[in-house]
Amino acid sequence: MVGFRLITGERINDYHMEKTNEIFQSTIRFSFGNEELSAGLALFSSVSDEEFYVKTHMLLHPEELKTGAGYASAIRRRSFLNGRMAGKLAINQVFPAIPSAACRIKIGAIGEPVLCDLPQPYGVSISHNDEWNAGLCFPLIVPMGIDVETITEKNRDIIASILSPSEKNLCAVEDDPLELFHLLWTAKEAAGKAIGLGFRVPAAWYEIVSVETLSKEPQLIRRCRFAQLSVYTALSVKIPGGMLSIAFPAENNLSQTMIGLLQ
Repeated sequence: MVGFRLITGERINDYHMEKTNEIFQSTIRFSFGNEELSAGLALFSSVSDEEFYVKTHMLLHPEELKTGAGYASAIRRRSFLNGRMAGKLAINQVFPAIPSAACRIKIGAIGEPVLCDLPQPYGVSISHNDEWNAGLCFPLIVPMGIDVETITEKNRDIIASILSPSEKNLCAVEDDPLELFHLLWTAKEAAGKAIGLGFRVPAAWYEIVSVETLSKEPQLIRRCRFAQLSVYTALSVKIPGGMLSIAFPAENNLSQTMIGLLQ
C-alpha cells in the first residue's frame, strides 16, 4: 500500500486563527511510496488597503496584476488578487527559493488555476470570499482541493439547493444545521477542485454519505466521505466565522497527516 506520513508541519491553532490579521502558512511534508513530497497551505483574512497593495506587488507576477486590473468591479478585482496571493503564499511553502512573482497562476480552459514556471509538476487550489482567502499547493500525483466559506444565513437556500435528501437529513439532527450546511458545501467544493471538474458534473458525484467527528479540541475537525468519489475524502475545520475544507486521496495515513495539521 502506498503510505503517507507527516514529517513536519505547523498546526492551525487558536493562536493563529484568533489573530486574523496575520497569515497562517504551513508546509506539509509526507511520503508517497519511496518519495518525499511537500504541500503548502496558506490562510488569511482580509487585509488593509496598504498591506494589500504591498503584498500584491511583492507576490504576484505582472501578468496576474494585469489580469486583476482588467476586472471592472473593485470587489471582483480585489477578490481575484486575494486568491492569487493565497496561492502564492502556499507555493512559497513548497518552493521558498523561487521568488513568488517569478511564477504564474494562469487561468485554465475551464477557469481553473494552473500553476506555471516551476521545476516540478505541482498544482494549486484557491478559495476566497469577502472575509477569508485560502491557497493549497500540492504535487500533481496527489490531487487536492481547498475551499473556505463564511458561515452566513444568506447561504442557506443556495446550499440547500445542492444537497440531497439524505444530506439534508444529516443536517436536521445537528445542533447547528447552518454550520453543517457550510461544512458539506465546502467539502463538495474542495472535492470538485481536487478532481478538476468542479460542479460541471452532476451534483450526485459529490454526495456525502457520512460526516465523522474526529476531534473537538483544540479544533473541531470532521471528515466527510463521498458516495461516488470513494477514492477521496475531505477534512473540515471550523475557523472564526467560517469553515475550511481540504479534499485529498482517501488514504488513511494521509488523513492522519492532515488531522495533525488542522488540530
